[in-house]
Amino acid sequence: MNESNAKKKGLLPIVLVVFFLLLLFHNLGFTRASVQSYFQSATWLSVIGILGLYVVKSITMTIPNSVLYVTAGALFPTGLAILITYTGLTMSLIVGYFTGQKLGETKVYNLLAKQKRMKAFLNRDKDDLLLLCFVTRLLALPFGLASFFFGALKLPFFKYALASLIGVTPTMLPIVFSGAAITNPLSTAFLVPFGISLAITLVIFIIYKKKTNNAIA
Repeated sequence: MNESNAKKKGLLPIVLVVFFLLLLFHNLGFTRASVQSYFQSATWLSVIGILGLYVVKSITMTIPNSVLYVTAGALFPTGLAILITYTGLTMSLIVGYFTGQKLGETKVYNLLAKQKRMKAFLNRDKDDLLLLCFVTRLLALPFGLASFFFGALKLPFFKYALASLIGVTPTMLPIVFSGAAITNPLSTAFLVPFGISLAITLVIFIIYKKKTNNAIA
């Protein structure tokens, strides 16, 4: 199976889950207010659950960040959703960084072996790890693997965490905002933030492809 087909198969379950949730919201008459009302009875449990998923994904790398962003936006008031998201991302960064340190460079590079383009990109600018960390997050490369990489190469933790959080912000915020209107995916409140996020992702993807193609050439 080539890399392109593998990515498409990996995206299929995510698309199906999102489609199912939208269908469920529509058919059962759920609204954002009713969902929030349900979760407000166990707000701390809901918060702990989402934060727990960030910790799990930092090791298993099976849950896309975007799914957690939109979930937080749908379940919580926007300000709280952003706070929860930054907290979850920070927890994920901590676990990934120190896991990478424990694994060491050799084992991390073995994990990167199947990600040839990512490996080539990360190797391209190792002389400036701080800038590389920021660009990696901006390009939305696999989050957990990148954390392992910077932990293994011992980029100072606070610089790594700050560069990572700044780097994810341009794509994270629009998705959180769109989550607030997920029950009405044809509304301006959903389409505009989602469109902004999609446009940012597209531009970043084009830059990424150009850089990685040059790195491999």
